[in-house]
Amino acid sequence: MSDEAKQAVATWATRGLPARLDAAATAKLLGFAEHDIQILMRAGKLTPLGEPAPNAPKWFAAIDMLRLAADHDWLNRATREVARYWRFKRERHGKERRVTVPERAPVPGV
Repeated sequence: MSDEAKQAVATWATRGLPARLDAAATAKLLGFAEHDIQILMRAGKLTPLGEPAPNAPKWFAAIDMLRLAADHDWLNRATREVARYWRFKRERHGKERRVTVPERAPVPGV
């Protein structure tokens, strides 16, 4: 077992974490909002255990989440991915709101 793996197991044991974490616990451990977990899964940055149905609860391995939480490069890429998602969403939402209503033509005889 590598030193990194030993450190992750020691951290896991001292925190008293279960072997599986739900989306809320995963978000708290990684420092993201709970709704960001779905974004990270869609981007391929997180992979749930098993092959859950789209509407099923997602579970993540605690040991893997501890490794990711300690990986500065992964946190940087994941944070950029979440920021990119929200930026594009704001831009799409802004374009929808900027729909201009054409001016009314004057009504003859009024």
